[in-house]
Amino acid sequence: MFEGQTAVITGGASGIGLGIGRALGRLGTTVVLADLDAEALNGRVGELSGEGITAHGRVTDVTDVESVAGLADFVERELGGCNLLFNNAGVAVFGPFVSATIADWDFTMGVNFEGVVNGLRAFVPAMTRRGSGHIVNTASMSGLIGMENLSVYCASKFAVVGLSESLRRELAPHGIGVTVLCPMVVDTPISDNSLRMRPVDLRNSEPPPDVTANLVGGVVTVEDVADMVVDAILHNQPYVLTHAEQAPILHRRAARLSEAADRVTGR
Repeated sequence: MFEGQTAVITGGASGIGLGIGRALGRLGTTVVLADLDAEALNGRVGELSGEGITAHGRVTDVTDVESVAGLADFVERELGGCNLLFNNAGVAVFGPFVSATIADWDFTMGVNFEGVVNGLRAFVPAMTRRGSGHIVNTASMSGLIGMENLSVYCASKFAVVGLSESLRRELAPHGIGVTVLCPMVVDTPISDNSLRMRPVDLRNSEPPPDVTANLVGGVVTVEDVADMVVDAILHNQPYVLTHAEQAPILHRRAARLSEAADRVTGR
C-alpha cells in the first residue's frame, strides 16, 4: 500500500512527523517533510536520504495560506500529487485560562487548528479528484478530554478532532480515509520548538508557566507512535490512541455522557 506513494508531513523536521516520515520511507514511500525550521529540515532530509529514503524538504508556514498552497503546488507538479497527508505541525501553550493572552490564542489556534485547515484546503481537492488517499490529523488526548491548565491547547485540539470526525464521513464516498491521532506524552521537542519558533509579534513579555510535571502517563517514543499510525492507515481506523492510561479516562467521560443522555430521555 505504501510503496510508490507520496506522503506530505507538516511539522516533519522533528518529533512525531519525522518518525512517521522515517517509518513510511522504509516502506517505499516518497516523503515530503514540511517545516518552518529550515536548518532542521535540511538536516533531517539529509538523514533520511542517507538511509535510502526518497525524501524532500519544503520550508512551510502552516499558518500562511500561500505557503501551504506552494507546498501543494510543488507536490502536484514534481511528484504527481499527495496520497498520504499528515497535518501534524503543532505547538503547545500551557497555563491557566486567566493568564492566557490573545497572543497565546492566536498562536495556538493559528498553528494547531488553522494549520490543519490550510493543509486540508490545499490538498483535499486533488485527492478527491483522484478518488483515493488517506489523511491523518494530529490532535491530542487533550482533544478528547478537558485538562487543567491546558484550556487554550485543548480548544485547538478539540477542534481538530471534530473536524476530523466530520471529514471522515464526508470523504469516505471519495475513497479517502481520515484518522485523528490523539497521543498523550510522546518524546518530542514540542515545548522547546513552540518557544523557539513562536513569531516575535505573538510572544508574551513573561515566559509561560511549566505545567508539564502534572501531565499524566508515561512517555512513548515517536517510533512507537509511527508504527501505530501506519497500522491505522492500513486498517482505516478513525482514531489512534497511544497510551493504556487513556482507556479509563475516556471510559469515565463516556459514562458521564451516557448518564446525561439517560437523564434527557428519562431512562
